[in-house]
Amino acid sequence: MLGIMLVGAFLRLYHFDDWMHYQLDQARDYRIVHAAAEYGPGELPLQGPRAAGSFLRLGPLLYYLEYLSILVFEDTPAGSVLVIAILNILAIPLFYFFVRNIFEQKLSLGLTAMFSVSLFMVIYSRFGWNPNLVVFFMLLLFYALTRVSSDESNYNHLWLMVASVALVFLMNMHFITFVLAPVVVFVYLIWTRPHISKRWWFASLIVIIFLNTPLIVNDIKTGGENFREFVAVALDHTAKDDEKSTHSLKDKLMRNVALEGQYFWIVLTGNQEVRTDFLYKDIDVKKCDNVCRKGMIMGIVSLVVLSLSIILFGWKYYTRKNTKEVDTLKLLLLWSAGVFVIYIPLAFDTAPRFFLLLTPIFIVLLGVIFQFLLRYLKLPGLYLSALLIFILVVFNLFYDFEYFGQLSQSRENPDFRLPHKDYILKEKTRITFAQMMDIVDWIEEKYEQNKYPVFLHSQAEYKRALWERIDIRDIPRSYIPGDLNKLYREANYFIIIRSQSNQESFLKKYTDKMYIIDKKSFGTLTGYYLRPKPEFITAEKKTFDNKSRDPKFSQGVQPRYLWRQVFEGCTYNHKTDKCEK
Repeated sequence: MLGIMLVGAFLRLYHFDDWMHYQLDQARDYRIVHAAAEYGPGELPLQGPRAAGSFLRLGPLLYYLEYLSILVFEDTPAGSVLVIAILNILAIPLFYFFVRNIFEQKLSLGLTAMFSVSLFMVIYSRFGWNPNLVVFFMLLLFYALTRVSSDESNYNHLWLMVASVALVFLMNMHFITFVLAPVVVFVYLIWTRPHISKRWWFASLIVIIFLNTPLIVNDIKTGGENFREFVAVALDHTAKDDEKSTHSLKDKLMRNVALEGQYFWIVLTGNQEVRTDFLYKDIDVKKCDNVCRKGMIMGIVSLVVLSLSIILFGWKYYTRKNTKEVDTLKLLLLWSAGVFVIYIPLAFDTAPRFFLLLTPIFIVLLGVIFQFLLRYLKLPGLYLSALLIFILVVFNLFYDFEYFGQLSQSRENPDFRLPHKDYILKEKTRITFAQMMDIVDWIEEKYEQNKYPVFLHSQAEYKRALWERIDIRDIPRSYIPGDLNKLYREANYFIIIRSQSNQESFLKKYTDKMYIIDKKSFGTLTGYYLRPKPEFITAEKKTFDNKSRDPKFSQGVQPRYLWRQVFEGCTYNHKTDKCEK
């Protein structure tokens, strides 16, 4: 177990700082916790990040964890999210303890080894993002609930407190878990009927309310805007999506099955060339090239194995041995069925991170097959299971180090191309934090020559991250207006784009009114230093106002208060863009 944990820790921490994924969401989160580190915890917000595609905001507990991480480690982007890597390392033994409820020791260790080295888990443990802690808190909730419902435990009331804490953190990490987790917990507790005194149920409710205090206070100050947004997302938006959707229920169902089959394969093997889209697309096999056919074969194998594992899951539930085992199976059934149902209407809008909710369950389902082999084939089943686990561990290790190799090349090789489509992060190429720092060093070097403000434009996923890195060095900066209607003489203009992009097409709009003074390669990113042509200069220099620490919100967007503003007793005024007493 120690060896498995050490390997998992190495994979999650190796070159953690310089190879870190640092883009739009990561820069946004670091700005928040850096302000709290600089000016005090009063700068922490009462709400967390937005749920994708809406104005609904999740809870802020991720920011509070990252703030604690900064206090323990250092006030850097890596220091703020090191807590995510650590909790994902701790998820390894937590997974072992959970699967020990239903599997024997050796099989549990083998499955934990697979969990430890899974490329899917390794990648989502190496950077900051609210979904990245879903697996840890999901496992903590699962394990605590099985202890709550077990009559063997003399401390089930204390495990109820742990489950309450895990539930709230899980609801803070993802919109799907915000909706699904309370429902699953409620149904599970009704189904298992644990024997706990009323005072402990009341205490667990107090814990849940206390941890949700920031959201409650913010909604009180905004007149319930976040709650209304939740209702709109849950009802109105879904209805509108159904009206506009061009996909039938059958198409959504088949795509949902196809995606589960695809990510079942990716989680277990680390291979991303698998294809399951033949379930909902008319694919002409005759026109399929070798890569396509190979991917389809893997997809068929994955769907067959997944189907077999689900059938054997039913067999395992039927042949259950003890209360802890049956309660664990009930919990897994509720969670996986709930995820499947929720993902049907979202089938054509799902993202890879959604499958973090199923990652441990995929491994458990494979474990059910191995247990069947061990029980009915005896010694041959033992050898076959051990061999398959060894092969899957080796496969994932191979793809782990392939991924590290790609990150290593990204800083130096402008011709780098991904060998296949990325189904884990949906990246077009690899970009690392080290490259961001190299670019900002170059920008700072140019700035020091003339002390002119920096105006920067880049592709959307990198632009705000670069702005944050420039701001941290106290370099005055702004964006380049899309219509180029304001160009200054005293200014340093920079364009940063992916090296694999069509450079000429991207730059054409800018080179009509600017000269390219310098070009520099940063591996998979390329930087251009420009100056406006004299005839297009509209002003001598831009005047920068002193920035307020108070956040500003557009009309119609709910304010997200800081704790400092709550204690000051101010209320946000959209007309003045200020929090006024």
